[in-house]
Amino acid sequence: MTQVQGEEGISVLSEDNKVLPMAKHIELITRFVPFDMNQKNLITKMTTRMQNIAIDESHYLETKEMLGKWEQYLMKLSLDMVGTFGFSKISIETLIKAAGICVDDDYDNLGEQLLDYFELVQEYDGKKLFILVNLRSYLSDAEMNLFLQNIIERDIQILILESSEHPILEWECRHIVDADFCILC
Repeated sequence: MTQVQGEEGISVLSEDNKVLPMAKHIELITRFVPFDMNQKNLITKMTTRMQNIAIDESHYLETKEMLGKWEQYLMKLSLDMVGTFGFSKISIETLIKAAGICVDDDYDNLGEQLLDYFELVQEYDGKKLFILVNLRSYLSDAEMNLFLQNIIERDIQILILESSEHPILEWECRHIVDADFCILC
């Protein structure tokens, strides 16, 4: 956990013999109920992407037009007030942030919610290894098997750490590591 937060430790994450910083390439999930898809880092990246789309060449004119209309509307509202007003902070960035972007996370199935979350993270924050702690406590064997099948089909990288033993499932590859970090099977 401390290494995922950017501190030093004994574990190493690598790809093609290149050491990768864990803080950037791993997401550790220990809480599943309730599972919050609206992580600040993810929402920030989604907001930034939306801001970039708003000023790209296919949306630029419409964005400028909408900002102008918004400023006109604020000026109209201020006419019934005492004082002279200016609106120096009207920008697409402030309007998008003020909109309070969030991911709709109303799910009946935790496995589907996690899959959608993983895809969002990979789309907006890049490919990651998701470490899931004690997930099997929240999914039935059938749900877990379907979850693992979808993980494989979508090429999502996960590592599930469990504190208790569960039946080995069709889509599961299990390794038992002892206290000395020896792989038993």
